[in-house]
Amino acid sequence: MRSPSVSEAAALPQVTLNHRWLLFSSIVVLSAASAVFAWRQNHLAVIGGPISVAKTLWLNYMLITMYIVPFFLWREKTLAPATRNLFGCLFVSFALRAPIELWIIFFTRGWRCAYGMTHDLVTLGLMIHLRWRLSPELAWRGVAALRVATLLQISLLVEMFMAWQFSKLASPAEGIYFAADTPHFRLVNVASWIAVDVGYPALLYLLSRNREEASHA
Repeated sequence: MRSPSVSEAAALPQVTLNHRWLLFSSIVVLSAASAVFAWRQNHLAVIGGPISVAKTLWLNYMLITMYIVPFFLWREKTLAPATRNLFGCLFVSFALRAPIELWIIFFTRGWRCAYGMTHDLVTLGLMIHLRWRLSPELAWRGVAALRVATLLQISLLVEMFMAWQFSKLASPAEGIYFAADTPHFRLVNVASWIAVDVGYPALLYLLSRNREEASHA
């Protein structure tokens, strides 16, 4: 029995090969919805206030990395159960947060940035714990998927920084949930531009890597 090659072991699971059309279709649909949402915030007098292009792109990126990507990797049967569980926990964590956060935001205006930062920190800790529990063999076999997990963990850290900076400039209690394209939010918007300029290409690279590696396997 031959040992698997490095490219076979490191290849991202077949989600980007067999199901990539559904994955990328989901990303396109979500991105379109984000664009409509931004137009609504900027042209209608709705709760939350205006949102800049940079923050719209970052919001869309976070929705992709916290919902769509974890869901597809969670359901990918070519991954080891323990690796799938890591992505499943990330998806479930944010799926449980969403209705609670939306209810508080739109019906009580009681949401605080500290709530989101605390949840991000707990979720990050959970991911670190689950990765630590992976055996070296499973970690080696799922190395490309774990590269995606690393990107998602970094994204959580960046999101916590964004929330911390935003909390110093605006308050959800006043009905302001987003950074507008104004000098007041300059630092947050600059940080968002840097984050999306790095995050989107990195995510695209990691999700497309399997196709290249599979062709050389």
